Amino acid sequence: MERREGLSPEQFYNYVTTNVTPEELHVWVKACNINTEKSELFFDFTNVLCNLIFTTYLGNDVITNDYDKKGHFDWCWGKILENFKNENIVFRQEGRHYDYFWNFYYESFYTNPKDKDVVLKIKDFFSKLLILHLPKTKSELDIFSEIYIILNNNLIVNK
Repeated sequence: MERREGLSPEQFYNYVTTNVTPEELHVWVKACNINTEKSELFFDFTNVLCNLIFTTYLGNDVITNDYDKKGHFDWCWGKILENFKNENIVFRQEGRHYDYFWNFYYESFYTNPKDKDVVLKIKDFFSKLLILHLPKTKSELDIFSEIYIILNNNLIVNK
């Protein structure tokens, strides 16, 4: 992780380890115009994607190269977009959200899919990150904002 510019080592340590107060979280939610229902939707989206990737991965003996890994991710991605569309929740097929999650899963899962700890850590990461009432650090709020904005910008709202 790259140190935030302008922060002393102590400030950076606090940025990544100290939880914000409930009051600070409330102010942040208002200032960033975070919609709690969308936050829950985006948690569901990431949770469904995560579970689908983990439960349908056939293993390194079947998925042997990057082409197969990308194919598996694309199948999972298409499946969840289709499932959400069936519930009248439509996300764009391609965009920054696709790139973000492909890169995230490629680096964190597909490079070492046998590591069960990685699977649990990814699930915990998204749960802790995207459930608003759970304690968060300022670093986690920044990541939350990034994911929220990416998914929100690729959500197609029917008017």
